[in-house]
Amino acid sequence: MKRTHHDPNESLELLLDTICNMFGSIIFVALIAALLAMTSSRGNMTSELSQIDSERGKQVASLRTRADELDRELSKLPAPAESILGEGAVDRVEKAIVEISRRQALIQQYSEALATSSQSFEGADIQLEPLREEIARLDEALASATSAQNRKMRTPLERELGLRIFTVVLWKDRLYPICDWTDRSLGGCELLRRWDDRYVFANRCSTPLYRCEASGIEIHRSIELRPNAGIPITSVSELHTNAEFIRLLATLDASADLIGFTVAPDSFDTFAVVKEAFLRKGFNYNLDISPSMLPHYNDSWISGISSGL
Repeated sequence: MKRTHHDPNESLELLLDTICNMFGSIIFVALIAALLAMTSSRGNMTSELSQIDSERGKQVASLRTRADELDRELSKLPAPAESILGEGAVDRVEKAIVEISRRQALIQQYSEALATSSQSFEGADIQLEPLREEIARLDEALASATSAQNRKMRTPLERELGLRIFTVVLWKDRLYPICDWTDRSLGGCELLRRWDDRYVFANRCSTPLYRCEASGIEIHRSIELRPNAGIPITSVSELHTNAEFIRLLATLDASADLIGFTVAPDSFDTFAVVKEAFLRKGFNYNLDISPSMLPHYNDSWISGISSGL
């Protein structure tokens, strides 16, 4: 047999032609499918657009009908009277606007001035407070001097003769009335042991020696004060408004009673206040320094004259 030899290049070209024809067929089929799809979509879109146009036409017709109805209703309403603003009215309005602006500015100025004045007054009030206190002290000193000038001067013996001595102890800047003279129907000696239980322990007070006769008296008293129970001593004006001090004065008689002060060393400074408080109410006084160890207080009475022990 005779073997026939073919050219390799020729076989390759045949294979390539076959492959190209195959791809060409595939591309052609794809194009045909795409064209068919586009044609179908375009038909659906056209249908939807037609439906939208139909609905829009209906809405436009409805709106036109409503507009015609509104025109007919408006034509039935009376026309408003024309209001023409004259030049004079315009001027008045402009002047009113200017005046309002001016008054608003004035109100603002007044408000600022008032705020400044209020701050100034507050500062002035703080500065005046010490002056007021000083004036009050001067008035009190003047009243005290006037009271001393107008008071009849008598010797201690003249003051004590014919007067009942009411003992008041000053201790730790407090005033301790020893007795309660609310019931003045008792005899003079009995009043000396009518203990005031608000300021002393009445059950601890006693008279170890008690002799009250026509020829004379001799009484020794032993008294225990209630710590911190006395009337606080601050100023004359506050004492005169203190309810306890007012009640005490109501039990005394300036024409018949003499205040016998017994002052502890710790209350020398407040003695002047208490003394002045009684003097202004018309009372006279005598003074004794307490030698006792308070709150235990002892004194003695001989022929009506008290003496601390």
